[in-house]
Amino acid sequence: MSFSQGWDTGFRVILLYVGVVFVWLGFIEPYFASQSMSVVIMNIVAFVISAAFVVRARSRFIAERQQAEAEVAALMQEDV
Repeated sequence: MSFSQGWDTGFRVILLYVGVVFVWLGFIEPYFASQSMSVVIMNIVAFVISAAFVVRARSRFIAERQQAEAEVAALMQEDV
């Protein structure tokens, strides 16, 4: 993963976390009797969603890199 890909992924993770917080506080938290329990579960959910996004982004970047390397190798074979 390059620096720019890591930077973009990190920024999107922050946006995902903020989005989860707003959705949670607006729609889900009223169903909890304990606010502290709601916050703990909200943080766990936000972490799991963010971690899944990072894993998916990393695998996508690896696939893109392999495809680009295969294209370069094919072009190199054409020149020879």
